[in-house]
Amino acid sequence: MVIELTKEKIWEHLSEIPDPDIPVISITDLGLVRDVEIAGEKVIVTITPSYSGCPAMQLFKEEIISLLKSKGIEEVEIKTVFSPAWTTDWISAEAKELATRNKIPIFFP
Repeated sequence: MVIELTKEKIWEHLSEIPDPDIPVISITDLGLVRDVEIAGEKVIVTITPSYSGCPAMQLFKEEIISLLKSKGIEEVEIKTVFSPAWTTDWISAEAKELATRNKIPIFFP
């Protein structure tokens, strides 16, 4: 199967993955996905935990790999970075609005 591999399309796919604690907000809107690279046939997704020791990180890795493979992307690598540390500044405006509208207690400036 030939698929169109663009960063924009990968980001769009990743936005389908909800945060397990806040399912109305995606991991991209929370700012947990830091980068997407395409190296030939391989997609490299860089993620950052919302806090050190976040138990959902393994779930995120599995869901990213599973989702991208379901979209026809066979080679997926997940990189985890801890620096810079995640901050609520990385939460998108859309996610902040969703949190407010759904009365979800996310603290952001």
